[in-house]
Amino acid sequence: MDIARKAAREGASEGTIVVAEEQTAGRARLGRVWINPPGVIAVSVILHPEMSQLLRLTMVASLATSRSIEQATGLRSTIKWPNDVLINGKKVSGILTESALRGQSVDWAIIGIGINVNFDPEAYPEIANIATSLSAEMGREVSQLNVLLHLLSEIELLYLALRRGEPIDEEWRCKLETLGKVVQVKTGTQVEKGYAEGVDNDGALLLRRSDGSLARIIAGEVTLHP
Repeated sequence: MDIARKAAREGASEGTIVVAEEQTAGRARLGRVWINPPGVIAVSVILHPEMSQLLRLTMVASLATSRSIEQATGLRSTIKWPNDVLINGKKVSGILTESALRGQSVDWAIIGIGINVNFDPEAYPEIANIATSLSAEMGREVSQLNVLLHLLSEIELLYLALRRGEPIDEEWRCKLETLGKVVQVKTGTQVEKGYAEGVDNDGALLLRRSDGSLARIIAGEVTLHP
């Protein structure tokens, strides 16, 4: 992401891709650390969307990731709102988006995607209970190049569809495992609790509070509420 940001600021063309086979200072959403040993794909893609398309880049990234995993391995995946990709309830991919605005337009945007392909989560006690990898699910090593090629192809297809104004939110919504559950969402220091009723066209979560009011949440960390 650091290299992609520098390239974007220097005028890199849309579609420029930065790939790392290993990261020693990976980061995730909400300031967390992303563990990225060898065997984890890390890719950042520079884009130049319209302002109206900016929020939907999360849909593009998570849906492309889910599609590419299924095409490369046959494994079924779901999406935890807003953009974690899960297999059997465990996280296999994380997504980070960054952007810069110039007046009322988007100067550049970057989607960063990490996919656990060939590594053993059990070797990392801090994530062993919540993370998985493609190789762990398949019981064998998986071609990182094959996953990457599928991923880049799906990003291009979905992003171009977004630019043409085609709906991509319906397929994304169908993959969301968060909907229909009572959850709590933490955004900074604010915590909302309620029923995950749906998402709007931009991907914001629609949370029905216990008093009947509806909260629209653009980003946050979701956990199930007892």
